[in-house]
Amino acid sequence: MTPAAATRPVLIALTLGLAGCGAVEGDRHSFQSAADRIAAIEIPMDPDAPRPAAAHETRAETQGLRPAKFSPVKIALMTPYEMWDARDAMAGRAGADEGRTEPEPDREPGLRGAVTRMVQPAVQPAMRAAAPALVEAVDRADRPVLRPAVIRSEPRPTSSAEGRLIQLGAFSSEAAARAAWARLRTQADLSDFSPRFEDVEVAGRRLTRLRVGPIPTETASALCAAAQVADPWCRRAG
Repeated sequence: MTPAAATRPVLIALTLGLAGCGAVEGDRHSFQSAADRIAAIEIPMDPDAPRPAAAHETRAETQGLRPAKFSPVKIALMTPYEMWDARDAMAGRAGADEGRTEPEPDREPGLRGAVTRMVQPAVQPAMRAAAPALVEAVDRADRPVLRPAVIRSEPRPTSSAEGRLIQLGAFSSEAAARAAWARLRTQADLSDFSPRFEDVEVAGRRLTRLRVGPIPTETASALCAAAQVADPWCRRAG
């Protein structure tokens, strides 16, 4: 037995039971009409049999109308930001105020433009207030740092007109050097020059040098000859 054949007696029994409940108080003709309506229900005996056309489709064809064809619904997933942008575009408010048909060139459409326009009144005063400090900071950064000039003094070479010191001898003590100076000053006519006594150590010995000057370089050799000093270091004025 097919499912349709098994269902038909159940429906008939259910309808008869409901109708019988009211048969005592109602008319028996109503019971008969209900039974006729139940019997008129078409239940296919073969579940694989083709289904007859629906009533609304039949009416559409008889009236010359094309029956409606249902297509599957396509759902597009969008983020909230994309939905808001699409809503603004459909409402004609993308980047424009009410009554405008073209967006302003300096305004960005969509949600990003709305957020920018919302925070702009608070950002611009803060930027104007911070502008002097920024300008001053940039000015300080670009300003060259002035440092005091360092002047290095180098020994100026002594010209031949000023002269140099010449060494007349090296003695074992300052007293011996002074005695030699007293003798040479009278012999070589060195009274116009000032002596200089310098203590040095040569090969572990303490000596005192006798030097005079300043003497022009070109007259150093003649002065050494007059003082009877034949050592080469006398002629090398230095």
